[in-house]
Amino acid sequence: MNEFPLLKKENIYVHCASVTRHQAILDTGQILIDDGYVKPGYLQGMLNRDESLSVYIGNMLAIPHGEHEVKDEILHSGLVVRIYPDGIDWGGNLVKIVIGIAALGEQHMTILANCAYAFEDIANVERVVQRQDRDWIYRMLVEGELV
Repeated sequence: MNEFPLLKKENIYVHCASVTRHQAILDTGQILIDDGYVKPGYLQGMLNRDESLSVYIGNMLAIPHGEHEVKDEILHSGLVVRIYPDGIDWGGNLVKIVIGIAALGEQHMTILANCAYAFEDIANVERVVQRQDRDWIYRMLVEGELV
């Protein structure tokens, strides 16, 4: 099995306590660092990216990722999913799902598009938040199971 799958079940965190958006990015980025997906410098790039242009994309979803200047800090493409049932204030927007992304090369846009597609329907967002089921979330994101 690939040592660095794009998404590992253990990198899906449910029932996360509400935090600031800054802390949500720190928590997500630290997991990417700890698991060997990125070097430590990537975390500052994630924070910078959200400061320069919010990573909130709508439908209670934020997708923190590093700015272009830290792409050399990425070792392997990977995702971290954190579910905040009570939500986070993300610059005036309510966020309940945070998906941290590190992506090599052209995978970046593909991963962003796939995440946006999975959550383009607010009903899917609500299902994920209500179910809090790590296995189901994994199947939804990896295998495209949306029901």
